[in-house]
Amino acid sequence: MGGHLPTLERLHILHLISSSGLLGAERVLLELASKSRLLGANVTVAALKNSCNPNTELAEAAQRVGLPTLIIPCGGRLDAGVTETLAEKIRNTDVQIVHSHNYKSNYYARHASARTGAHWIVTNHGRRAGFKLLLYALFDALLVRRADRIVAVSPKIADQLAALGIDRSVLSVIDNGIDCGRFANPPQRSFAGALLGVADDAYVIGSVGALTVEKGHRHLLEALGTIVASIPRAVCVLVGEGPERARLEQQAREQGLAEKVVFAGRRDDVPHILPRFDLFVLPSLNEGLPMALLEAQAARIPAVATNVGAVSKVIQDGATGVTVDPGDAAALAGAIVRGYADRDMVRHMALKGYDRVKKHYSAETMARQYLELYRSVIRAGGGKG
Repeated sequence: MGGHLPTLERLHILHLISSSGLLGAERVLLELASKSRLLGANVTVAALKNSCNPNTELAEAAQRVGLPTLIIPCGGRLDAGVTETLAEKIRNTDVQIVHSHNYKSNYYARHASARTGAHWIVTNHGRRAGFKLLLYALFDALLVRRADRIVAVSPKIADQLAALGIDRSVLSVIDNGIDCGRFANPPQRSFAGALLGVADDAYVIGSVGALTVEKGHRHLLEALGTIVASIPRAVCVLVGEGPERARLEQQAREQGLAEKVVFAGRRDDVPHILPRFDLFVLPSLNEGLPMALLEAQAARIPAVATNVGAVSKVIQDGATGVTVDPGDAAALAGAIVRGYADRDMVRHMALKGYDRVKKHYSAETMARQYLELYRSVIRAGGGKG
């Protein structure tokens, strides 16, 4: 595939997100925006800069790859200035599709699209755990019923949205995708290890993801005692930041394993550090279609993951990786120890996982599916374009 789509010469998409870092949804947005532009669409990335938690990582990453970028200061939950700024941008650049990616951006996208006649697409990347966020999800389900189309990144999320009252006729499922080319020329293992500060002889069990409850890191740390008993040189590297970090650090100390856990913080060089992982672990309790897992597979890293969300679509248990039940620290430890004992087997699975991701989860495939969705919405609804 490749090359421009001639029918898209005038299509202009504005992606909108309220971002607190370069996390999974943000990485999906960047992949989608970059590939859509390569396929002939005009794309703008708009990021809300929240006054309570200002973060411009996404905007900076978009600018680095040459995407037109708009940073919009947002003073609170209902900032009328945000809607005005978006509406002005939509009118001045003839935006036809406003594509929003989370709760807060959905609110402003709804009002800006209503004012300008632009079409409105929503992607639901999955939600974090907690009662407060459940209330947000319920409110969001009411809000997004006005969208032209709602995309879920997994069938399970689509089912959840339908259970919240979203009509199946406006729901689509589009898998996340990544640019495998970013992982094509990995650095030397020793260089990657130096970036993480781990010893050359360490067996690195790594995880990449926000340090939040639903990512399940506490279960990985629960498993670590058993793992270290079988693999004395094992080291657990957690890449990411979040509200659970202090609790996880305390847990590691209480288990007497503080020296066995590396908190690597938020990183923007994941393709450069993945080559030092001997095993990638995704211990999540809740997921959509995790970008971190796709990236690990693209980097040919053996993977153990919990069977949540769309993980089973990516990892075929025993063929392209290993899956275990969520929250089961003993099963997680067992899978990791078995992987260490049969490293040839897990490396073979990693190569098969790479082939599967390259074939089924490419950023270009994802972008083409979204672009066809945009076209179908415009054809059905008239309006701009």
